[in-house]
Amino acid sequence: MSAQARVLGFAKEQSLAVWVLQLGMLVNFFGNGLVAPFLVLYLHFGRGLPIAVAGAAIATGGLTAIASGFLAGWSADRFGPKFTLVGAMLSNALAYALYLRVTEVWHAFAVAALVGVGTGAFGPSQQSLVAILVRPERRHRVFTQNRMFALVGLGLGGIVGGFIAAGERASDYETLLTLDVATFLVFAAVLSQIPVARRRTEGRSSAGGYITALRDRSLVRLCLVNLALVSAGIAPMLVLMPAYAKVHGEVGEGAIGIIYAVNTLTVLLAQIPITRLAEGRRRMPLLAVGTLLWIVAWSVMLAGAVGPHAWAAILIAIAVVLYGVGECLYSTVVVPTVAAIAPDALRGRYLGVMGFSWQAGFMIGPAIGASLVTIGPLALPVACAGLCAVALAGALATERGLVAEHLRTPRVIARGPSSSALMKWITREHPRVDRVACPWLIEKFVDKDAEFIYVPADQVMAEARTRNATPYDVKDVELGHRGPECSFDAFVRKYGLEKDSAMVYMAKVIRGADTADKTITPESVGIEALLEGIRLVHQPNDQKQREASRPILDALYAYCQTKVT
Repeated sequence: MSAQARVLGFAKEQSLAVWVLQLGMLVNFFGNGLVAPFLVLYLHFGRGLPIAVAGAAIATGGLTAIASGFLAGWSADRFGPKFTLVGAMLSNALAYALYLRVTEVWHAFAVAALVGVGTGAFGPSQQSLVAILVRPERRHRVFTQNRMFALVGLGLGGIVGGFIAAGERASDYETLLTLDVATFLVFAAVLSQIPVARRRTEGRSSAGGYITALRDRSLVRLCLVNLALVSAGIAPMLVLMPAYAKVHGEVGEGAIGIIYAVNTLTVLLAQIPITRLAEGRRRMPLLAVGTLLWIVAWSVMLAGAVGPHAWAAILIAIAVVLYGVGECLYSTVVVPTVAAIAPDALRGRYLGVMGFSWQAGFMIGPAIGASLVTIGPLALPVACAGLCAVALAGALATERGLVAEHLRTPRVIARGPSSSALMKWITREHPRVDRVACPWLIEKFVDKDAEFIYVPADQVMAEARTRNATPYDVKDVELGHRGPECSFDAFVRKYGLEKDSAMVYMAKVIRGADTADKTITPESVGIEALLEGIRLVHQPNDQKQREASRPILDALYAYCQTKVT
């Protein structure tokens, strides 16, 4: 499949609400790109603050962002993520408008603190909103798409901002701030138009709150790993790489700009293929691979600094490419895993805790890393590579605490052109093994909102035509028995699940339970007995029988995942 086809495929599978959200993000990050590179310059040249004071004032936002992230997580769970995200954007619009009124040092500190309120609230609320708008099996794709929109917006904003600020007049910087305020307001307006179903958990407090979240060992371990990765990877690469390259590799500003462009291009080209590659694979080993690439990247960067300076720019660019590929794996794994393990009622809080590890990493990494840059060329790369090695071990250790359902990145099943409509499936009434196992597969891997219809055997085909439903587990249909195989096998083949070794083994278990050959797997007889017992308890209510069978099949799939690992 060509790169263009992959991008178009990613684009077509998203709902209108997701596209509206992402276009709003593009506008918002365009505004961030306009202002971020020039804010210190504005406060210095436009408002007369010393550069050191201007930098310290802007850093104040990091402190309030930490507190704001926790508040936003609670608000997203209590009042809804859309409400919280709109509030964050309005807060940022007000804050950047107030930058235009700064005349005293304390004004700059106060405004920067207000900026931190909106900045810290953005991550947990935006990620919680995605979790509501997108099916669980597709969230990793949307999270990585959002990152790509953010990168494009920042890049375009930086280019346009450079042209506007070229005159170095105070009015030029004020124009940038005014445009940034407008982008926050546009994003808030766009968000207000996104239809979001109210969750049952909104509007009431959740038992335990942050205490419950912090008792989840998987979340805490993953956040500690993330703290290390942001401190030793993302933050120093973004903030300190230019200074390191210039001081120790004698790389010029023009080359540094090209290196940044290479990093952005790497992510834009590699993110979609890497996201697809991750599907069906274990999350934490993928994160470990990405972290290993960061360790290699720091080693290559060190070689660029201590080797012949004629090669420094090329070696550092290679290091940045390796880092970019690792960053794509990071984006595919970390936030989607937190969204997956979080209970619906606490997802905002879980993401708030993850946001804390991100903000803390951006405070710790540059603060310590800047001192390491001044020591010599060895200090920063060696320290960062060492901490990444610790994070790699931590990622592999984190896997042991994840339940089987969350071990792997979900595999997205390609759906037909009518996939936007409600899928209907019809079969014979009074179901046994195959006719409850197939709906389980459909709900888990194909369409969680599908409708299942049970009718007398002699009415299946006629009702299928009348109701525009797909028949299964009846004679002479695509999704029926073939030789020794049952209908469940046909579903596995049709939706490309043969790549999932756990699903392949589960299909054997179901085949043995549903057909005459009970010797296919040792588990088949037991599964048949359990599902038959559920049938006897709930007959003649076929729908209740199907729903009651779901936990048994969930448990069977989890067992199969451990069996083939």
